[in-house]
Amino acid sequence: MIIIVTAVSNGANLTDGIDGLAAGTSAIAVITLALFAWISGNIIFSDYLNVMYIPNSGEMVVFITAFTGALVGFLWYNTYPAQVFMGDTGSLTIGGIIAVLAIATRKELLIPILCGVFLMENLSVMMQVSWFKYTKKKYGEGRRIFLMSPLHHHYQKKGIHESKIVVRFWIVGILLAIISIVTLKVR
Repeated sequence: MIIIVTAVSNGANLTDGIDGLAAGTSAIAVITLALFAWISGNIIFSDYLNVMYIPNSGEMVVFITAFTGALVGFLWYNTYPAQVFMGDTGSLTIGGIIAVLAIATRKELLIPILCGVFLMENLSVMMQVSWFKYTKKKYGEGRRIFLMSPLHHHYQKKGIHESKIVVRFWIVGILLAIISIVTLKVR
């Protein structure tokens, strides 16, 4: 559980680098977790979908919808050009809440899919740092895989406008959420 909370929190923190990126992708993941919590709390749907029935987990939906409302309200002022910034305290908390909700609904194994944007951001930083350190030790000069990490800054350096990057990452987040939902019936 510690690894899950740390990884998702760090991923959310790394994603918070462009206006609206962290809040938008988090809202998508949280809405999906609300659906999972509602299904797990309903004995009929959980039996039909072969999902573990978790008594009263549907009550988490109230918190999740309030949290989603807070994210969307924040997003109203955080879209490009941002008037309000989140910072580390907010992004780490958002990632922690997403991880705890996934653990509470017993969907920990779906986190790499559902939070795939966070995973890509984490992996891009780990790859960049590892490769830089390796090439610095081997060749005396550090080399890079990406122009800049995390991944969204790589695309910024390529000249893509940040609004376009944010919307494309949201689209990826929506597709990953749909894949996560589809896994309910694929089992």
